[in-house]
Amino acid sequence: MILSIADIPNDIIEEVKSKTGENIIVCDYNTKHYEAVKMVSEAEILITWGSPVNKGLFNEIEDFKLKWLFSLSVGVDKLPFERLREHNTIVSNIKDILNPNMAEHTLGVMIAFSRQLKYSFYNQQNKIWNPSPQLSELTKKTLCIVGTGSIGSEISKRAKVFEMNIIGVNQTGKYVQGFDKVFSINNIDMALSQADYIVVIVPLTSKTYHLIGEKEFGLMKNTAVFINISRGDVIDEAALIKALNSNKIAGAGLDVFSEEPLIKDSVLWDMQNVIITPHCAGSSDMVLKRAMTLFAESLILYRKGKSVPNIIDLQRGY
Repeated sequence: MILSIADIPNDIIEEVKSKTGENIIVCDYNTKHYEAVKMVSEAEILITWGSPVNKGLFNEIEDFKLKWLFSLSVGVDKLPFERLREHNTIVSNIKDILNPNMAEHTLGVMIAFSRQLKYSFYNQQNKIWNPSPQLSELTKKTLCIVGTGSIGSEISKRAKVFEMNIIGVNQTGKYVQGFDKVFSINNIDMALSQADYIVVIVPLTSKTYHLIGEKEFGLMKNTAVFINISRGDVIDEAALIKALNSNKIAGAGLDVFSEEPLIKDSVLWDMQNVIITPHCAGSSDMVLKRAMTLFAESLILYRKGKSVPNIIDLQRGY
């Protein structure tokens, strides 16, 4: 049985069937919770958003027959890796599907800061005609992308249109096409100190937990803008707040947080130098259709006994 506990429209389900000849049973986890849990325990293939897993789906299942879990989310850090390893379950995600919207979101936030759009929106709401004296450009600025994978590379490609200097950070410092220079994670300090904009797009693992903390914020220019589109716990949120309050950095664009939804009494809400988005950098009206096209292609490979794209290493967690 192929089961989706994500609510997928019938036209997309039919499109997958036309390509593969196989049926997908849809049982929405939120509206038919107990039925969905029972069906998950019997499914061979499961399609799911991250949310049900994050809410403890697998804690409710004593045993399962699952051979392949297709995640409609890139982040899989909440998955029960040990149990999935025990059952020899394949896990794959949609990481390359999100490249365009993640890159556009990042560039949008950067432009919002360079052109002071938050300031202009405030003036518009209050009917104030007062041009900001602090407008700047992305042209010739230095962008540091921490994480030079497919999303980081897409951001780099699009940022090049603005004639930006692009530096990257990855595990080894190995050169990646589209970057002007790449530093190893051991030399991240050198990269951070040069940047006008810093974007973090790495998976959350034990090695990347609080990768960016008080020391790293202290190394950044006081004119730098920090953007996090990875996972909230990749940064030390308290250290970020301290850096913003003390003007160690100029601003932050935050799509992810240590606790989500972001609590109402978080000081981040009221900071004038912060742009907050509700974990939506990976969202667009094109994502689900692209994702299910990938699923159909992957299903054909799976039935032939071949490897599917974007397999997650359950030992490393990404």
